[in-house]
Amino acid sequence: MIDLPLQVLVQNAALLLAVAVVFDAVTLRVTFDRTRIQQAIAGLLLGVIGISIMLTPWQFAPGIFFDTRTVLLNIVGLFFGAIPTVAALAVMIAWRIAQGGPAAFTGIVGMLVAAGLGLYWRSRQHRLEDLSFRDLYLFGVGTHLITLVQVTSLMFLTVPDSAAAALGRYWIPLLTIYPVATALLGVLLVARLRARRLADANARLQGQVEAQLEEVRASRARIVEAGDRERRRVERDLHDGAQQRLVSLSLELQVARRALGDGGDPAVRRSLDRAAEEAMTALAELRDLALGIHPLILTEAGIGPAVESLADRTPVEVTVDVGAERYPPAVEGAAYFLISEALTNVTKYANATRAIVRVRGSADQLNVEIEDDGVGGADSRSGSGLRGLADRLAALDGTLTIVSPVGGGTRISARIPTIHPMSDPVPAL
Repeated sequence: MIDLPLQVLVQNAALLLAVAVVFDAVTLRVTFDRTRIQQAIAGLLLGVIGISIMLTPWQFAPGIFFDTRTVLLNIVGLFFGAIPTVAALAVMIAWRIAQGGPAAFTGIVGMLVAAGLGLYWRSRQHRLEDLSFRDLYLFGVGTHLITLVQVTSLMFLTVPDSAAAALGRYWIPLLTIYPVATALLGVLLVARLRARRLADANARLQGQVEAQLEEVRASRARIVEAGDRERRRVERDLHDGAQQRLVSLSLELQVARRALGDGGDPAVRRSLDRAAEEAMTALAELRDLALGIHPLILTEAGIGPAVESLADRTPVEVTVDVGAERYPPAVEGAAYFLISEALTNVTKYANATRAIVRVRGSADQLNVEIEDDGVGGADSRSGSGLRGLADRLAALDGTLTIVSPVGGGTRISARIPTIHPMSDPVPAL
């Protein structure tokens, strides 16, 4: 037959563990140790758990109770720290005072000793999450041996008539059930600490990865902006240098041809005519090259006039629907070169009769759409042009979508994150 105190205290320990598991599950995503107020709230909740186990004690005699409150206070002191421990003690001591009885003082001192031992051991531990079941069991044995000595001394002072009989039935459960309950409850909290440590490590790692990813995005955007600045510089140098020299050379050749007249050497006249034609051809090709590098009209007038200029040079009929807003140079450049590449593909491959270009901005993005009635079948993976533009958009955290069923035309859509449209023109470099 199972001894009654042992049975009752086993049930009491099981109740403590069950309530602790429920508490852990309910508060799994709640952090109680960030502020002093949160720690005090945690202590009050733990005090309520203490009351729940004090409601089902082994009652040796009127006013003399035995339960697993010391197990709870050992663990609270060890894992939760001073503020929660003091709060839990206040709740549980108040309840013990309300229970009354000749052993109330002994019980209160026992609670203070248990909590103090937990706090002391906490101060000696550097990493609670590294505690093993063996460590926690030995902690439980040691603290309850000290508690047994304290309870024995006080009971013989306060209730000498009942002390010997009570302790004769109490010391075996005290040194068998309580250390095991301490270890089991401690293992639960160690697992929680390890989970939190892992979650904190994952959060730090995620933060580092996100910071690195953000730096990569910023770096890619800076590369795009630097490339656009270099394009504008090269275009300006070509416009102010080589183009002007070719214009001057063409004019000089025309002047020389007129000065020679019709009476000069026919071979010289033909050479001058060919030279003037070659100079004009070279000038036209140089202008086209400069336009492909970075059109001056995009810098000076914005995306609307630049797209109109593209449409005018495209053999296919192009309808343009573009607002007059200005955007950051990198955004305007990405939109322009996307439209230029798309219209080039319309001309070369789509066998289309018409195309539509729409550009619309909102508070946080620029939406670009190019649609044609051609043969379809376009795929960004099959050519470097659209694939390169997709990379350019990705550098600005933008996206490119191509819908091109065979025989159903092509629709290219892009979303480019941006700020509010700029009211003032972007100055030319």
